[in-house]
Amino acid sequence: MSVAERIRRPISDRELNRRWAANRDLMKEQNIELVLTQGNNMHLGGYVRWFTDIPAEYNLHMTVLFPIDEPMTLVRSSASRIPQWALRGVKEVLYAPFAPTLNYTADSEAGLVIDYIRKRNPKRIGWIGKASITAGLMEKVVTAFPNVEFVDITNDFDMIKALKSDEEMEYVRETARIHDLLWAALPAIVKPNMKEYQIRAEVAQLAADLGSEEHLLFIGTAAPGKPCGMSTFQYANRTVKEGDYGILLIEVNGPGGYYCESARNFCFGEPFKELQAAWDVAAEAQQLTADLLTPGRNANEVVAKYNAFVSERGYCQEGRLYGHSQGYDLIERPAFMIDHKYGKEDMEIRPGMNISLHPYFIDDVRAVYINDNYYVTETGAKKIHKTAPKIIVL
Repeated sequence: MSVAERIRRPISDRELNRRWAANRDLMKEQNIELVLTQGNNMHLGGYVRWFTDIPAEYNLHMTVLFPIDEPMTLVRSSASRIPQWALRGVKEVLYAPFAPTLNYTADSEAGLVIDYIRKRNPKRIGWIGKASITAGLMEKVVTAFPNVEFVDITNDFDMIKALKSDEEMEYVRETARIHDLLWAALPAIVKPNMKEYQIRAEVAQLAADLGSEEHLLFIGTAAPGKPCGMSTFQYANRTVKEGDYGILLIEVNGPGGYYCESARNFCFGEPFKELQAAWDVAAEAQQLTADLLTPGRNANEVVAKYNAFVSERGYCQEGRLYGHSQGYDLIERPAFMIDHKYGKEDMEIRPGMNISLHPYFIDDVRAVYINDNYYVTETGAKKIHKTAPKIIVL
């Protein structure tokens, strides 16, 4: 059995070695002997896959212990064992029967990590993705080693992760190609009298057939003159009627696990005038901000210009994430959102980033959502998706 035989699109050994070398360079710069990161899902658990090409799944924690001078060690639930042939750059995997719903088993997970650290006796340990590491693990580790200095190196590591290699961008473009095929198929999928969840299911099946690893989709429909929004699966029982319009947000990854996201409005027949008017502004706003994706610019500036543009035209300003980078995680830095009193994005835009921009308008009579990905170059951003920025008429 081999990686090539069992994994549809494995990352190359060369790419993994590039990542490990970049991380060790960061460790040397910051005098760190060991880094620790953790994940528990595919959507927002990309740190562990970046190191291992193995995703954390099903909310079962997977911990990566990456020393500066030898292969890494993994800590994982014995309910989800990793085949030996899939381990690259891994010295050993420490297993125990733990799960987040079995609170007392957190001691087993932490105990494996503590035993590993005690054997190595590092003086300085770096956290990567501190917000993703469980409080139970972090508290127990810090308490067990009062003389060890723990530092959060996420900010510096995130820049390494945000800059995609040529190989990584091949995977990103394959994901975008899957999205484009899904949009091309949408008119053949959506029919009156279908439930929203049935539309979602057919799109998900096609995405899987095309090579997607998981299938995050949001859909909303409504009669003209009413906002449709975007529903999760929980709220997708509405029956679609002739004359309706809607939004579909596709956030599926591709083979290899890299994310893009795209969204379009769709409608039966020509769009009603309020929908088309809002769409035209949203598409123009997206292009305006895509043109601002130049090296050295701050993401906050992009959001400010977007909000000024749409506000002048009578549409709602963006208080959510207007955009963000993507890769193994659905949402990566830099994040494009207004400053918040509890945090501010300080990562500058750089060449090599895969950035998603998604204008969203909603009011009493309509909802509009357009979303595409852009690759940042030395001279500006190039759109990755090929689907035209138009409302899809069914």
